Parts: sequence; C-alpha cells; structure tokens
Amino acid sequence: MLKKIGLVAVLFLLGGGGWLAYTWQQVTYLPDWYTRQSTPETVPSTLLPAQVDEPAEIEGLTFGLQQKVDRVLSTTSVQTPEVQLTAQEFNQFVVTSLPAQARSPQVISAVKAMNTQIEADRLKTGIVVDTSALPLDQLPSEYRATVKGLLQSFPVLQDKEIYVGVEGKPQVQEGKVVLGEDVRLVVGNVRFSYADIRDRINLPPNLLDKPVNLQLGPLQIEDLNFQDQMVILKGQAK
Repeated sequence: MLKKIGLVAVLFLLGGGGWLAYTWQQVTYLPDWYTRQSTPETVPSTLLPAQVDEPAEIEGLTFGLQQKVDRVLSTTSVQTPEVQLTAQEFNQFVVTSLPAQARSPQVISAVKAMNTQIEADRLKTGIVVDTSALPLDQLPSEYRATVKGLLQSFPVLQDKEIYVGVEGKPQVQEGKVVLGEDVRLVVGNVRFSYADIRDRINLPPNLLDKPVNLQLGPLQIEDLNFQDQMVILKGQAK
C-alpha cells in the first residue's frame, strides 16, 4: 500500500513539474513575427524602436497622422467623418498617444518591436520588451504597477525579452476606449481572461476596464471597427 502511495506521489510531482515547465515555456514564448529569420523590418505591421527613438521621429509620425485626418475632413461633408488606419499606422497611433514619460528614449530602447494584426473584427496588438533594460522608475505609475505585477506573477520573465499584448474587440463608450470582458491579455503564448487578471494575477484590477480617451489630430474618436485589415475610426472634428 505504501509503495502505491509513493508511486502516486511521484507521478503527481512529475506531472506538476511538467505542467509548470510547460507553463513557463509558454509565457516566455516570443511570436513568430519577431523570431523568424525574416527580420521585423520585413513585416509591414511591425514598428521598430529605431523608428521612434527620437522625439523628432514621434513628432513626424504625429504630423503624418494629423495630415491624414485633415485630408479626410477636407474631402467629406458627413456628420461623422471616418478615418481608416493600416496596422502600421495603428502602431504609430498607439505610440504617439502614449504619455511622454512612457515614450522617453530610455523606455523606447527597451522595446524591441511592436506588432499589430487585424483579423476579421478583432485586433491583436502587442510589444516585445526587454525587461532587463526597462527603466521601471521612469514609467508612469500605472505602467510601472503593471510591469511589476507581471514580474511578480511570473518571475521567469525577469531579465529577458518577453511578449505582452492584447487581443479582442475594443469599443468606444462615451468617447473613451474600453477593452471589455471579452478582451484577453497575452503574455508569451498564454491568454488571460478578464477574470484571470482580476482574481489570479497580481495586476491592477482595472487594467482592462479603465477607459482611455483617444483623439487623432482634430478627430475626437467616438467609434471604431475592424474591417479588411483596417482600423476604422469615426468621430467628430474638434
């Protein structure tokens, strides 16, 4: 009887160890668009830090996006103008919308690449970041809390390149983007639901449901959709 109990215990420990190793392997997974032999430069939906590591470059991206909005506003008379962004332009929009502290040269240099994919009516966007080079003390408080929470929840992510992103269909409510409960936080190759983040992972409880105010140039965004590999933004000119 004791031998049987011992055998069960060993199998349980081996199984648990195997599961843990598998989970650790999955959370440290880096996406194919980053690791494949074709470099990120050849992936049109990938933004590299070299493209945004100078304030003048970010200003240039901001100006280019504003020009796109201006062209739409000057050629349409509809009450709710519509601006279409490619995946790469959406990358640029996200970067230019970040607080200045979050896009400082020190922070940008720790981000290895950003990629956005638009499939059907869903958005996949995320970054590969080197946690050993990320200056936590220079991040805005909310960003700092998120990174610390991930590293505390998954110590294996310390001092290495990791992938963090979101997948889902964000919505606009009262002029602010809300991710909602169907959105998933992606760490490596593991997707975490709203309930996982709220109940099991050491992250700020409002990480996915805190509204974000978005404005693209003079366009106050009131709605967004995904269609034909494009992000479609609708709003009012301000």
